[in-house]
Amino acid sequence: MFIIMLTILIVMYLSLLGYNNRQSIYRFFVKSINPPKIFSATEIKNGRIKFSWSSVEGADGYKLYKFTTAENTYKAFKKLSSKASSYIGKYEDTRYAVKAYKKVWDWDDYSESFTNTKVTKITDLIEIVGHRGTMDKTPENTLVSYKSAYETGYDSFETDYWETHSGDLIVSHDKDMSIATGVYKNIKEITEETRKDYPITKGINVDKYATQYMPSVEEAVQSASRFNMNIYLHTKNVKISDDAMKKLEKIIHKYDMRDKATVFTPQRDLFLRLKQYDIRVGFLNLPNSSSDIENAIEFAGQNKADVFIMHYTPHLTKTHINTAHKYNIKVGCYDTSTRESVFKMVDYKVDFMITNKDFLNQVSN
Repeated sequence: MFIIMLTILIVMYLSLLGYNNRQSIYRFFVKSINPPKIFSATEIKNGRIKFSWSSVEGADGYKLYKFTTAENTYKAFKKLSSKASSYIGKYEDTRYAVKAYKKVWDWDDYSESFTNTKVTKITDLIEIVGHRGTMDKTPENTLVSYKSAYETGYDSFETDYWETHSGDLIVSHDKDMSIATGVYKNIKEITEETRKDYPITKGINVDKYATQYMPSVEEAVQSASRFNMNIYLHTKNVKISDDAMKKLEKIIHKYDMRDKATVFTPQRDLFLRLKQYDIRVGFLNLPNSSSDIENAIEFAGQNKADVFIMHYTPHLTKTHINTAHKYNIKVGCYDTSTRESVFKMVDYKVDFMITNKDFLNQVSN
C-alpha cells in the first residue's frame, strides 16, 4: 500500500513539474515560429507611421515593438491578429520591430528573433528643395539662406540669377533691386564688384544677420558644393549670351557639380541653347491647363531635358508624372509647403518638390 501511494505521489509531482515547465519542454521538442521576413515603417500624413509586414505561415498573430533609449531595449506596444499585415500608429523617430506568435495551449509562443527596421521618413521618399534658400526664415537668395537650407535639413536649394549688361551672373529673384535692397535700380546695371554697394535690407529676419548682399552665381554654386547639396539655378533672363553659358558651364565644372547643378528656364529657345553645353538643363512650365502640362512634357522629353519643373496646380495628375518618367526626366513641383501636399507628391512619385516653408520641423497634430 505504501509503495502504491508513493508511486502516485511521485507521478503527481512529475506531472506538476512538467506542467510548470511545459513551455521549456515544448520548446525543447518544437522549433519556434519564424518572424516576418519583410517589415517596414514608413512616415505618412498627419504625424503617423504605417507598419507593414509579410505574413508568416502558421502564425496566429503579430506583436509590434519600439526601441526605447531610456531602457535600451525594445518594448511591445501593439498585438494584432493573424489577419493583419499592417498597422497605422503615431510617429516616433525610433527603431521598430515585429515578432510572430502562435497559440500553444494557454500561452502565446513568440518567434525567438525580431525583424526590425528604422523609419522611412518623408525626406527619404522625396528630395526637398528650399525655394530661394529658406525664404520663410532668412532674406531669400542670399548666402545665409543657402546655409539655412542646409541646417533645416533640405537636400537642395533653388535660386534665381540674371546676366547683367557686364556679362556677370548675379543672384536675385527680381529685376527691380528695390524689392531686396530698397534702392530703385535695374539689376542688369550692376557688376560683381558694384553689387556689394547694395546690401540686402529687406526680407524675413533681415535684422538678425550680418550684412548680406546679392551673391554671384559662383558663390551660390560654391555654397551648394560646400554643403553637398543639389542646386537648381533659375535663369530669369529671356535670353542670355553665349559667354554667360560658357561661364555657367565653367563654374559648375570648377566645383565638380556636373551631376548636382541644374540650370532651368521656361524659355524654349534658351533651353535648346543651354542643351549644347555640358550641364544639366531643366525646363520650367507654368501651366493653366492639363494640355499645357502635356505639351510641356512632350517638348522636354523630345529635347532630352534632364529635369522638368512645374508649378503645382490641380491640373497635375499621376499620368503626367508617369509620362515624364518614360522620357527618363527628373520631375519636380513647386510650391508644396505643407506636409499634406508633400505626401501627395510622394503618392504621385514626383522626384523632388520645392518648398517656401519649413514643414519638416512643423509639429504634427
